[in-house]
Amino acid sequence: MLLAPWQACQAEPLGRLFFTPAERAVIDRPASRRTPPAPPPRLDGIVSPRSAAPTLFLDGQAHPATPQQVHLGDSTADVRSPDGRLHRLRVGDPPRAVAP
Repeated sequence: MLLAPWQACQAEPLGRLFFTPAERAVIDRPASRRTPPAPPPRLDGIVSPRSAAPTLFLDGQAHPATPQQVHLGDSTADVRSPDGRLHRLRVGDPPRAVAP
């Protein structure tokens, strides 16, 4: 009998309170309607001159890079895709399909 008032006063869990309206819309959308992430780009090559910033060739297009992105020892580069995910790509590897 003493627990009855306590149970009525319990608050609901915070749940989605700290998400933005856009993030809540994504959460509410059914999983089947979410678009799958785009595959990472293909790293065709790296040009890293000693006196200038490196250049990455992604899907046949040249893109400026920072020295921190390029790992010449293992021919890889860290590349951020348009959807914000970070990928470590190796020169010449075929693009991988991303698991949903």
